[in-house]
Amino acid sequence: MTGKRWVRVVGDAVAYSGPCLLHAVIFWPDEATDYVDLYDGRDATAGKKFCRLEADVDRTRHLGLGQGVPFDAGIYIDGADTAVETTVVFTPLDE
Repeated sequence: MTGKRWVRVVGDAVAYSGPCLLHAVIFWPDEATDYVDLYDGRDATAGKKFCRLEADVDRTRHLGLGQGVPFDAGIYIDGADTAVETTVVFTPLDE
């Protein structure tokens, strides 16, 4: 197991591909009340939805998960629009 990493995504993207522990999510909507969905997987179709975070305009939303939640296939972020900013903190696991 390696140390913690972080990835920032704007809009929709695979933040990490592979097994990992998700430790934290930081979400910021840029212009409107928005949301972001997080999936255990590489897309929103085949992935398992983990949670939805919602936030008002210019309000940061933080979700701390302590020691981490295991994700089997990776972390996929599905932002409500193309300007939603999401940062995830995770630890990659050996496959």
